Amino acid sequence: MNHVSVDDFRNYKSQSQRQLIKPASDFLDEAMAMLDDGVHLTGDKLPWEKTHNLFRFRMGEVTIWSGINGNGKSLVMGQAALWLAKDTNVLIASMEMKGSMTIARMLRQGYGGRKPTQDFRQKFEDVTDLRLWIYDQTDVVQSEDIMSMIDWSAEQKGIKHIMIDSLMMCGVDQEQGETQKRFVAELCTKAKEFNIHIHLVTHARKSPVGAKNYIPGKFDISGSASITNLAFNVILIHLNDEKRKAIENKSSYSYTDPDGLFIVDKQRNGEFTGKFGFWFHDESLQWIDNYNGVSMQWL
Repeated sequence: MNHVSVDDFRNYKSQSQRQLIKPASDFLDEAMAMLDDGVHLTGDKLPWEKTHNLFRFRMGEVTIWSGINGNGKSLVMGQAALWLAKDTNVLIASMEMKGSMTIARMLRQGYGGRKPTQDFRQKFEDVTDLRLWIYDQTDVVQSEDIMSMIDWSAEQKGIKHIMIDSLMMCGVDQEQGETQKRFVAELCTKAKEFNIHIHLVTHARKSPVGAKNYIPGKFDISGSASITNLAFNVILIHLNDEKRKAIENKSSYSYTDPDGLFIVDKQRNGEFTGKFGFWFHDESLQWIDNYNGVSMQWL
């Protein structure tokens, strides 16, 4: 009969930890490359040129996407995913929306209009095949299964961006901060282990009653403070309610005022935090960085 002692476990644990202790020189090449290029210029870009020198998605990090319900955080994240998929592998795990609807919206965003042609359908397939993946699940998924999905996607398919929409669909107790903390902490571990970028959608609390033109920040995100404390980056998507109401009421407004804000409220390894103004292009479902109503070119 084989006997395993406590000392055997301790020896195994010390061996595994020993492998993680490395000389500083092992990191010199990567560190010098980061400094030569500029740390803020490392990572994958968003679709909009004005963000390129200010915010990037770096490998080994977790980004929180948040905003008040209905403000378009999933839509904007989908647009970012489509642009990323031109150059790298992306998986969207949107448990709140059928895969066909996710792709329908991305087809419009890529085409730049409401009804993509058959020729564009073929171009979309050619570009995204084996680069853009959908986790085909539209129900609450246990957190253990989310972690297994990340393991398989990173190890077997080389996926570099995993977008999880949303926290409330990941089998995490919404009333217990400790379970949320453990979940986000494990996402951070997975991101670093596989050198990938994990995106997590969360919800933000409604604006305070009576607050006019209130713009949410990271402290308005629902749930445990550990969510934003552990994350590397925090993005909030916020619509211009005053402009939207003026349009609905057919009252005067300035068309040069942005329809929405893309707010970088935390960027641990970058130098920029602040707001970008964007305009919504109805036909394509794109957020665009101009007010002249011209959609962006995907390819």
